[in-house]
Amino acid sequence: MPSLAYQLTPDRPDCSRRAPRTNMFVIADLASTTASGKVKIRNMSASGAMIEGPALPPSSAHCRIRRGGLELEGEVVWVAGNRAGIRFDGTAHVADWLPNGGRTQSDVDRAVAEAKNGYATHQASEPRQPAPLISRPVDADQAAEVADQLERLADALSGDAEVVMRHMNRLQALDLAVQTLRKLADQR
Repeated sequence: MPSLAYQLTPDRPDCSRRAPRTNMFVIADLASTTASGKVKIRNMSASGAMIEGPALPPSSAHCRIRRGGLELEGEVVWVAGNRAGIRFDGTAHVADWLPNGGRTQSDVDRAVAEAKNGYATHQASEPRQPAPLISRPVDADQAAEVADQLERLADALSGDAEVVMRHMNRLQALDLAVQTLRKLADQR
């Protein structure tokens, strides 16, 4: 059975793609006549994207995704659970949608070097104290807050294309941990 990322469609029964996909983990706003809200863009090509969210429009619905100043319109071509595939009306410039805004590797290397230098200076000047252990049971609100923090961490890590390429499985495991914590928080 093909994965949700390679959904069978009538015009592509062999799961082939018209254009190569770029994996990503970015938040965008979705709007259609039947659904709206935040979605995660899981992958994108010049002609389409796979999104994930709690409320998605049905297949064949027209929709719009927006992230900052970027915006694309298209048609939902498949829906499976909390994921959907969108075929764009126009052409997407995928690099613009990446979390790092299409920065070059030199930009990333410079930022990492600056962060390391700042961390080394901070570490040398101030000894760190160990964090206190949690001594009482965790309630639903605390579990939800930890899920929010982990999701922010995942979003920040996914801002570096090299981290995403090297640690995609770990980022997905982090996303599953967030979903599990949210589920636990909702059960209480």
